[in-house]
Amino acid sequence: MSAFKDADEVYAYIGKMFEIAVVEPTFVEATKDTDLVVLLTQTDPTAIILIDFPGQKVLFGDAAAGAKPTVRLRMSSDNSNRFWQGKLNFTLAMAQRKVKLDGKRSVALKLLPLTAPLFDTYKTTLRDAGRDDLLVG
Repeated sequence: MSAFKDADEVYAYIGKMFEIAVVEPTFVEATKDTDLVVLLTQTDPTAIILIDFPGQKVLFGDAAAGAKPTVRLRMSSDNSNRFWQGKLNFTLAMAQRKVKLDGKRSVALKLLPLTAPLFDTYKTTLRDAGRDDLLVG
């Protein structure tokens, strides 16, 4: 059973992190000369998030339909929650097939080190929303 009750919760918490990331100066600098558009498909519950780094926008659900991503990423919503708390080794999760990454992998993987400063922001977002149940020990 997932820690998230529905896709709206995934968008409210995980989606918010991507909205912060696309305008964060280190991400903007790292992606300014790329065409990195990530389609993140999460399961349990199903949630679709399109992250357009050069366009600095994030779309959810049906709004992401018809997009042309350069990278496709698939994982459970729980694994995404773990990742944003710094509790999921992305490379190991890919090797274990818990995370599937297709497309321009090298560009997407270069962003991994830039995500660490956002982990505390994500945990604070959960605490502020009274969602300590989503925090991973």
